[in-house]
Amino acid sequence: MPRVTFQLTLPPGTPPGTLFLTGDHRAWSSDPHGWTFSGSTLHAELPDGTLAQVKIRRVNPDGTTTEEGDAWGGRARAHRIKVHGDTTVPLTVAGWQDARGGTGRPQRCGPPREETVLDAPWGAQPLRLWWPAGHEGPLPLLILHDGQNVFDEAATFAGDSWDAAGAAQALADAGHPVRIAALPVNDDRSHRYVPFPFELNGNDSGADEYADWIRSTLLPHLHARFGPVHAQDTALAGSSFGGLITAYAGLRDPGTYGTLGVFSPAVWPGDFAFLRWLAGRGDPRARVWVDMGDHEGSSVQGAQEVITLARDLTAQLAPHVREARFTVGEGHWHDEPAWRERLPEFLRWWRQP
Repeated sequence: MPRVTFQLTLPPGTPPGTLFLTGDHRAWSSDPHGWTFSGSTLHAELPDGTLAQVKIRRVNPDGTTTEEGDAWGGRARAHRIKVHGDTTVPLTVAGWQDARGGTGRPQRCGPPREETVLDAPWGAQPLRLWWPAGHEGPLPLLILHDGQNVFDEAATFAGDSWDAAGAAQALADAGHPVRIAALPVNDDRSHRYVPFPFELNGNDSGADEYADWIRSTLLPHLHARFGPVHAQDTALAGSSFGGLITAYAGLRDPGTYGTLGVFSPAVWPGDFAFLRWLAGRGDPRARVWVDMGDHEGSSVQGAQEVITLARDLTAQLAPHVREARFTVGEGHWHDEPAWRERLPEFLRWWRQP
């Protein structure tokens, strides 16, 4: 098995503590056992072809754990590693997460124009809205899941966003203005987005309730506020579990959405229950975008398997929808930077067919 050497560079003033490596290769465990750095070096053995995203954490003298962050005390993007034979991986830590929470970080992506809250069965549902200046009436509508991740980085989980406002502004500048309605989600994400019972939603899915609310509450609210928008000009999109709920809600309620943006769909819950549910379903009026990065998986082989799965899903849908488009993101991982890069092409495909 290849030997992987992690070489660590720390920011000045790093407090004392035990430094260790965590990542998706070990389910983001906070147990330092077996993954502790000796000085600035950690040696490990990982299978050849491993793809992993990792971060540094520090066990403080009082027993608490602090994760690496950016230079402003906010969350930082994970380091990406690919094992191909014996490998040396340099890891540079920019800072540590602290009470500042990223305050003072230069803004790289545009914020929403408006934020409000709507009533929902699960409580108050934040709604983040953006539209190009000078377009106050009805516009083609894009509803995005994981709304905390799609505009400015301040609200994001990992310090990266989709830069949806930037992509939509470029589309507007090309003569195709749209309105974006983004729905942030909290720790109920697995419950709200996964339409089948599995471990992470406590075997209790709330996806039908969520899809019902979008159709019966959110859409009427937006139509009353800005003017009616035809289903053919309404798109629903999201990534990972957000891609799963997009496909599920769109195909469960044919005629509600004209376009479905299914980014990196995570279809594995319930032993791939979605693929069984999908059989024979479709919407002859809908266009469906499906994509996947070529680094989405725990290994090079696994990444190719999920690409094949997504391609087959697209082929299964093709006879039952107006159009099915499949795209592979080269060098793309399962993260916001990848979806940010693919979003502009999706928007152009949606509005410039």
